[in-house]
Amino acid sequence: MLDISILAIGNEVLCGKIVNTNSAYIAEACEKIGAKVVYQQVVADSVNEIVKGLKQAYSYADLVLTIGGLGPTVDDLTRQGVATFFGERLVYDEELFQTLKNYFGRMNYPMPSSNERQAYRFENGSAIPNPNGTAPGLFLEKNNQSIFLLPGPPNELKAMFSKNILSYLNEKIDEPRISRSYRLHGIGESHAEEKIMKLYEKYPYLTIAPYCSISYVDYVVSTIQRYEKSLNDFEEEFLIQLGEYCIGDQTCKLNEEIVRILTENKLTLATAESCTGGLLASEIVNVEGASKIFLEGVVTYSNESKIKRLTINPDMLVEYGAVSEQVAKAMSQNLKSITGTDVTISITGIAGPSGGTELKPVGLVYIGLTLGDKTSVHSYIFSGNREKIRERTATRAMFLLYTELKAIYK
Repeated sequence: MLDISILAIGNEVLCGKIVNTNSAYIAEACEKIGAKVVYQQVVADSVNEIVKGLKQAYSYADLVLTIGGLGPTVDDLTRQGVATFFGERLVYDEELFQTLKNYFGRMNYPMPSSNERQAYRFENGSAIPNPNGTAPGLFLEKNNQSIFLLPGPPNELKAMFSKNILSYLNEKIDEPRISRSYRLHGIGESHAEEKIMKLYEKYPYLTIAPYCSISYVDYVVSTIQRYEKSLNDFEEEFLIQLGEYCIGDQTCKLNEEIVRILTENKLTLATAESCTGGLLASEIVNVEGASKIFLEGVVTYSNESKIKRLTINPDMLVEYGAVSEQVAKAMSQNLKSITGTDVTISITGIAGPSGGTELKPVGLVYIGLTLGDKTSVHSYIFSGNREKIRERTATRAMFLLYTELKAIYK
């Protein structure tokens, strides 16, 4: 196992103005190849703080990755801090300077003199190209310790890390690590864990790691190459227990899968939403190519809108209420008649924080789904604040549609 420490540098990260997503990205990428981030720290833009941070980081691992502090401004002090720690001299590199000049030249913009700071590297180190920005990365090996200096902007860091750093890390790993991932929808972490608890003991050579969000649960399972058969056996048992909730690996997205299935089968979709306020429609149109399958989305938030746009019977609203199985069913069926689409989904519910009653509490939602001549209505009571209830509702609606489509169009 290759151990790695991460040192993020920047006052804006330390005080919370910028969320440090870079460390999470690096840690996840390292785990996939068999390396392990064993230590993380954030320090201020100060040479002294950087030196102290490096001392601590190297007490955990001989390889350190720094994030940020490579820009052209006076508070970008990562180069100086690392140079001080290693007793290394910073030297001007004409090739780096010309690369910077060319970068600004391509934009027809004169290079500010402050950017010349980025043309310096360690005397005994090397520079790493930055395809998406001005700050080159830097690398140094000294005293049996290694360090990579990476830029802070995520689009710059990710490109540099995937193209230049991963290959270096792979060479340091004795035995390749293999992994599988599974994305689950429609089930919570605790219920998923109950179903596979015995697998943790049965497969001791596998690392089984669940990762949760509001809408889904990911499982990432990894091991070294020699235990590939155990990984295959685990997958078979895992899918027996949780296959009905699994949409694919952790890169799979419900909205993309829905658009793909509808497109392949030349089906169209329309949505009618109340409490989610267009969130479901937004998820669908976020997918490239959605225009081929998404015909219409309406937000019928008020009773008047439900009557006018979806021809819901006013007497039904009075008798059952807007948040009811009957209204959700009528919303979906009427939308199909009005639009002529193949598939319609309707949502009505109480997102809160007020508006709930003993019979109809906050979090109660009804989702109507019409596919062909069949209409089904599903009710749920979701927990959380208004935002979480709306997100969980839209996600569950997509999962219901995905499940129905997969059952028919395998």
